[in-house]
Amino acid sequence: MAFLADAYDGVPTPPGKGLPHAHAVAGVLRDSGYDEGVQLVGLLHDVIEDTPRDAVDVRDAFGDEVADMVSTLSEDPTITRYGPRKRVLREAIAAAGPPLVDVALADKIAILRHAQASGARVPKRKLGHYRATLALAVEAGVAAGLCSQLADLVASDEP
Repeated sequence: MAFLADAYDGVPTPPGKGLPHAHAVAGVLRDSGYDEGVQLVGLLHDVIEDTPRDAVDVRDAFGDEVADMVSTLSEDPTITRYGPRKRVLREAIAAAGPPLVDVALADKIAILRHAQASGARVPKRKLGHYRATLALAVEAGVAAGLCSQLADLVASDEP
């Protein structure tokens, strides 16, 4: 997709992030049977956080609904402390419900799969955020297949 490639062009990203991560998230969603609209949101979920693109750019390219979903999946950059920033993000995702919860789960699945494949360790605080995201999905009774995958990956990454 040209929009995504252009957005990440020249943007330094850590291993397992950027375009490969966007495609991995969309792949998790595709493999779990989600439609192309949800896969598109999976592709774009980090574009506002990680590139010079903003919600207006996403809205201009993909419309209001996609832009609103991608915005909800984006962290509030004004919250500098990790815990509160992630808590606010989880609250917004939980309030939005599916398919945003599903995309958030697919994001964590893709990150943990990359970590396993590369031998990288996921920091404890991230695993805590992943467990909290999993708990909100389980509590809401959504995305059972993704919840199962994430639960297995989180358990296998714990020391």
